[in-house]
Amino acid sequence: MCLLLGKRMMNNKDLLLEAHKINYQLRSSFFYNKLIEYHTYEFPEIINRLLPMETNYSWADSKGWGITDTAFHLIEKSQLHFIQVFCHPRLLREHPTLSAYYRNVSALSQKSVHYLAGIDVKKCEDYDNTGNINQAQSLALSCLYNTHISIVIDNALQGFEEKHIRGMLFASTGAQIDGSWRNRIGDEAEKVVRKMLIRGAIERNQLSAFLLKDNIGGVERYIEGHTAELDGRVDEFRGFMLNNQRSILFSSEPDLSLLDKDGKTIAVIEVKGGSDPAGALERYGAAKKSFEEAFRQNEKVKTILVASCITHEVETRITSDPTIHEYHNLTELMTIDESKTKFLNHIFKEIMKCQ
Repeated sequence: MCLLLGKRMMNNKDLLLEAHKINYQLRSSFFYNKLIEYHTYEFPEIINRLLPMETNYSWADSKGWGITDTAFHLIEKSQLHFIQVFCHPRLLREHPTLSAYYRNVSALSQKSVHYLAGIDVKKCEDYDNTGNINQAQSLALSCLYNTHISIVIDNALQGFEEKHIRGMLFASTGAQIDGSWRNRIGDEAEKVVRKMLIRGAIERNQLSAFLLKDNIGGVERYIEGHTAELDGRVDEFRGFMLNNQRSILFSSEPDLSLLDKDGKTIAVIEVKGGSDPAGALERYGAAKKSFEEAFRQNEKVKTILVASCITHEVETRITSDPTIHEYHNLTELMTIDESKTKFLNHIFKEIMKCQ
């Protein structure tokens, strides 16, 4: 059950349902974008392009590469090609990105590979920044992937065909994306609030310039009318400057810091995007920890919690918690114009003293 600050604009049940709708909409988009980013659709075609060269790869040492006799002979008698199923050490060194293909076919995550083989494969699987795989790593990864693939083939009661490879490929990728999404819920919520504040500053004619994240000392002046393209560039900014010599910084712990003219922190904002009531207490604890640190630096700082869902138990704690001055429901800010306007007016007029 989600509870609101002040007057309830929607009943609790409807608000929680709306929070879930928003999260699942973001999740769908996130899954699609990640499939494209991981190049999952392209792997079967990449393998097909390599098939004319398959005779150039010897499988005489297949046992030493983790391939069982049963699995080897089953694939040998099938219509599948060895490099479609098994990972060859030399092939992996020649095409490091294919680690992602064999890893997914063997139903292993990047995290599990790092745990089992002690190798971080993120860099070599990155299409834009492919790292090399040395001799020892290629052997260790091939043994790991082939061992798991062999187990699947040895226990496949209905045989093992190309459709099963594709199924394993997408099932494993989906599991990895789902894990990434669980870690990104908070990031997506922060991004929503950052965009909201940027647009709020623009609408109030208060935005002066953006602080660039990857450019030390980099500042990009805001050009009036160039608003549409900003949504896709939020990750490039570490904050923005206002016309009244104050600024808002994006970071972590706290998620947002509102700075006065002399650099002192006027207020901090923590954003918690999870809509699962079971995790509400944990999210509250994380926000409280961040606020306590802010108070240690400046006892006059204002603390603001923005959360998608706050249970009755958490609300009870918040209302008696001196480290939290106010809280807002993120779903309400995203769906009700009156609530968003009230929130932004409070930020820019009362806290940031914008005229």
